Amino acid sequence: MPRNLLFSLLIWLLEIVVVTGFVSDEWTRQIQQVEDQRLLDYFGTQKAREIQATSQYWFDRLFVQTGIRPSVYHYFIPTERERQLSKGFEDVGRYDLFPFIQSRLDVLWDTVYQMIKRFIMACIWCPFLAVALLPFVIDGLICRKISQTNFDYPSPMAHRYSLYTLLAACYLLFISLTLPFAIPPQALPIGVLIVAYAVHVLLANTQKRV
Repeated sequence: MPRNLLFSLLIWLLEIVVVTGFVSDEWTRQIQQVEDQRLLDYFGTQKAREIQATSQYWFDRLFVQTGIRPSVYHYFIPTERERQLSKGFEDVGRYDLFPFIQSRLDVLWDTVYQMIKRFIMACIWCPFLAVALLPFVIDGLICRKISQTNFDYPSPMAHRYSLYTLLAACYLLFISLTLPFAIPPQALPIGVLIVAYAVHVLLANTQKRV
């Protein structure tokens, strides 16, 4: 299990590296525009602005006000004063290397901002998850209780694959935070229903004696 968790984390880090290295800054801005428009269409003006404001607040608080974001830019890109102090190397990389690095860092921070916004969107659906999960949990426990009384045999295969479905749904949610594609808001409630049904199957097919 720890090995699988480490492997999953490495895949996610590899995704971030690929996005930062190969996705254009124009593409990331397009993704943000598309998702902002979908937020507006799905949640309405007030809720969409609230999500955007909350995302910007946490991004600024975590990375701008702490100095992390400007420090990263300063670490990789020299200032004009540093250029002038480097006699003979003032224009090295000015028009090719450092603009490329600037665009890669822009993509990185746009991805971080998008990740925060998608996480906040996921948190919005947490009450819906609780409401949707409750009847599925109750029904799953009732089905398990019925199987205990009439000696039905719980399906190990259904139990195993429902667990796999739960883990896959959680991992896909984690991966989707940094996907370089616009994710529709409808994807989250659909995922919630899949998770709720998987929990129902998992409980209904749990062994009679644990």
